[in-house]
Amino acid sequence: MRMLRHLAVLSVAVSLTVAACDDDDPVEPEVEVYTATLTGANETPPVTTTATGTGTFTVTGNNINYVITIANWPAGRTVSAAHIHNRPIRPDTAAGVLLGWPGGSIATTGGSGTIAATDAQLTAIRAGGTYFNVHSSVNAGGEIRGNLVPQ
Repeated sequence: MRMLRHLAVLSVAVSLTVAACDDDDPVEPEVEVYTATLTGANETPPVTTTATGTGTFTVTGNNINYVITIANWPAGRTVSAAHIHNRPIRPDTAAGVLLGWPGGSIATTGGSGTIAATDAQLTAIRAGGTYFNVHSSVNAGGEIRGNLVPQ
């Protein structure tokens, strides 16, 4: 009789453990936030510009929700491209494009939206040293740039 009681208690304990580990409950992905302060002084080499900006990059799963705000963009210049660049070998150098933004998604006042990233691209961002760069029709190497800083 004692053995049956122990088996009944064990059976209830196993059932409760299995119920607690139910995989049907959705697991919320971790949210990571990175910010960047965009200036011409951060460019390599530095550029003289009136433009400044900020960027907020919120990573959820493999999506990056971004909000870029740009102020004082110089008249007569257009945004020619925007990218997150790989980690440079030295901080005072430029690096290759890690993740490009679709054409027209960043304007002279900024932009917002969502862009998909691969696991490898997110690994590079998490490793640190990546930067966001907004290129212009006058400064093809970049008008304003800022390092992605985890928050």
